[in-house]
Amino acid sequence: MFGTYNGVFIKRHDAETVREREGKRPDGTPVKLGFSLAFAEDKRAPDIHFATCQQHFPENFWNSAFQKHANSATGIAGVALVAAEPERHRGFMQTFTGGEAIRSADGFSIATPRGTIEMTAPAAFSRRFGVAAPDTAGGARLAAIRFTVVDASLLQNMPELAGVAGLYAGNAALIGADDAMGAVIVFEPSR
Repeated sequence: MFGTYNGVFIKRHDAETVREREGKRPDGTPVKLGFSLAFAEDKRAPDIHFATCQQHFPENFWNSAFQKHANSATGIAGVALVAAEPERHRGFMQTFTGGEAIRSADGFSIATPRGTIEMTAPAAFSRRFGVAAPDTAGGARLAAIRFTVVDASLLQNMPELAGVAGLYAGNAALIGADDAMGAVIVFEPSR
């Protein structure tokens, strides 16, 4: 199905295109996994591809044994997007998320059940994370994904062990965009 909603282009897979496969529990028991996708497009952000995913068997996918990580990551705190004019993207992001934007001097943020989406100007991004913002000449860009961790000290050696450079800005550990396929990865203490 294709359509628009308040100027947001939506492409949604119908029931015939539900993706399903078999997975396994930690004990080896087979389970059914399935999902549907919906896509949205912000014409002012051609380098960002927006999508949502509906899990059809969430009880088989979200398994606490699979959610434990050596780096102590517990969830996604949010994402940071950068735009020369953040306000031009506010309407799209509100429609896409169904949330209300909270404006700031440098952009806006939208709280979602799975983390906060922040849209800021490049200078504000650089001030916050201590690294250069991506080039926004072609439109808004995804600049960072933020993960929460229980114990930030477990991250001290992780970047080096993975063969990438780590950077510490304040209490967060960052892996730079050059080592993370274009977006900064931020690990920050759970609050």
